[in-house]
Amino acid sequence: MSLSSSLCLNALAPKDARMALDAVRFAEEELLLGGHGGLRGKRLLAAFSGGADSTALLVMFCALRSHMGLDIHAAHLDHGLRDESRAEAEAAEAFCRSLGVPFHTRREDVRALAGEWGCGLEEAGRRARYAFLEECRVRTGAEWVLTAHHSGDLAEDVLMRLTRGAAWPGLGGMRAVVLEEAAPHRPGRRLLRPLLMLDKEQLVAMLEHLGLTWQEDASNQSREWKRNRIRNDIMPLILAENPSFSESVRRLWRNAREDERWWEGRLEAALEEQGEGGERRIAISAEALDGLSRIGRMRVMAEAVRRMERGQVRADTLEKMEAVWQHRRFPRRFSFSGGLKAEVAACGVRFFVAPGR
Repeated sequence: MSLSSSLCLNALAPKDARMALDAVRFAEEELLLGGHGGLRGKRLLAAFSGGADSTALLVMFCALRSHMGLDIHAAHLDHGLRDESRAEAEAAEAFCRSLGVPFHTRREDVRALAGEWGCGLEEAGRRARYAFLEECRVRTGAEWVLTAHHSGDLAEDVLMRLTRGAAWPGLGGMRAVVLEEAAPHRPGRRLLRPLLMLDKEQLVAMLEHLGLTWQEDASNQSREWKRNRIRNDIMPLILAENPSFSESVRRLWRNAREDERWWEGRLEAALEEQGEGGERRIAISAEALDGLSRIGRMRVMAEAVRRMERGQVRADTLEKMEAVWQHRRFPRRFSFSGGLKAEVAACGVRFFVAPGR
């Protein structure tokens, strides 16, 4: 079946149309909980690789255009790592043209960026992709960048966080709504993940119902990347033990988000935003720390790390910081990735970025 710019909900099978409406309902509920507006009448930018997930995302939101008054754009970053990537970008552009979707693309030398930034290819690709998406969002005036992360991606993310030693509630996995202001070390992000509660099988079934094909990225099979090793080696073993693992992960995610919301106001009162010489700092006073339980102190320190938007929240580091505070073994400094530092002293805990980072 060939799609056109007139694609609408009626072109989808009833089951697929309900899935599209469920995805929008989920996204708008998450936006509402965060104090953001809805999606009706908005311009949205879909991250579009041409793979099954992003193709389903783009088709779904194009089908919702007339129903919700949406203006959909698509963005595609060619990482320049494979010979066939240029042809894939051209195919992605042709597909968007058939849907009447404005297409934005760029080719980056991610390998060179990895050398320049001193990081691995996977991290360089991620940073380049999000920087490009935010640039396109700002240039087009889109409200949000839509990404095609689904429940399988969420399950992989939970496992990756577990292997890194993440703390609760970060262990619940990626957020459905990501809103980060731009900072000197990274661009801002306004991400929305409307498919997060859907299974990949549902997305593929919709494409098959429409008679659509998609592009498979051969690098998804490479064991060079940690995510691929989890997806291809570990996930099949877990699913063999528990075929409903994705539902277990969704339940974990919902519990984590509810837990975060319960703590939100309590943590807000304990955190003090500071700025000195253009550098952002966050402090937690001794009075605030002493007014919290052990778990509460670890939670507020984890929230400070998250707000600094650098580093990973590791449970073992939080436990060590809590032990220093509890036993008054001052002063002590702790390091996180991305140049983030924390100092535990008699006056409280201070989070800051190391000079030059």
